Amino acid sequence: MAENLLHHPITALEEIIKLIPQKEPFVFVDTLFEYTALTGITGFTVPEENVLLDENRLSESGLIEHMAQSMSLHRGYQGSLNGQTKPKTGFIGLIKTVEIFDCPEVGEKLKTYVEILHEIMNVTSVSARTENEMGKVIATSEMKTVTVE
Repeated sequence: MAENLLHHPITALEEIIKLIPQKEPFVFVDTLFEYTALTGITGFTVPEENVLLDENRLSESGLIEHMAQSMSLHRGYQGSLNGQTKPKTGFIGLIKTVEIFDCPEVGEKLKTYVEILHEIMNVTSVSARTENEMGKVIATSEMKTVTVE
């Protein structure tokens, strides 16, 4: 298992926002728990003012965006380790699979595990698994993200 290169979780929202290209109100990650070259663990507490709520629950679109931003946060931290001062912009190029088993309520804490499966030039294939606070898997996905310079 690769070593976690993050000495302390990053929990300050202003630090997280420096690592991702997204800005409020479209931020769907608030913690980076662990980072290795190929994996990361992120967190998100569903806020009551979130733009993708559906009757007090994070919508399916919100969960997919959270998984994509978890990858973005991994990439942003990797960039900061390499001296980048601004995160690169990226987007979801393809969603290969997505399964959503439950939509979390406002205030619920999510933990998402991302893993880079392979990377060719600026296209990255990544898998993500999101769990609720009880450790129950509520969503999984495999997607390809595209980074633009």
